[in-house]
Amino acid sequence: MPLTYLRCRAVLATVAAACGLAAVTACGGAPRDAAAVSTSFSGAIVTPDSTDLGSIVIGWGQEHAATAITTPRPEDVTARCTGRGEDLAVDITAPHGWTIRAGHGSPILTVENTEQSLVGVDIDTTDQFVDVVRPVDWSEADQLDIAAAVAVPAQWNPTEETRVYLSIHVDCR
Repeated sequence: MPLTYLRCRAVLATVAAACGLAAVTACGGAPRDAAAVSTSFSGAIVTPDSTDLGSIVIGWGQEHAATAITTPRPEDVTARCTGRGEDLAVDITAPHGWTIRAGHGSPILTVENTEQSLVGVDIDTTDQFVDVVRPVDWSEADQLDIAAAVAVPAQWNPTEETRVYLSIHVDCR
């Protein structure tokens, strides 16, 4: 093969690799582990039980149990961050099948539970009565803070009127 042909192939391979890297970077980059997962910085009690203050809280219903309200330790929760700044997206996986997905600036969280067959549902955490309260707070750069208690989505077929409780802080710096 002529030397020019080999050089062209090498250049094309380099360009293709650079384009692939640019495409991944433009989409927010590869997912990475969060720098830290901790209790919410808001200081808000999200459940009717004030003993949850200072705990990560994920669940629904009226009681503390694997199939209801859980308070996992930070080391038992996995958070993956994609992108930075206004392109930040966070995927949280917690014990007992809970997953939460959040996108920067949005008060809407996608919450599901695989162990309980609770389908992923977009939950709007906006408080229609109090505009100053931010249950999903993106105000710190590359950080997400959630302290929300919202009505259980109808898609989960609740047997009683109850709430979904979420309280967690994710540091993606």
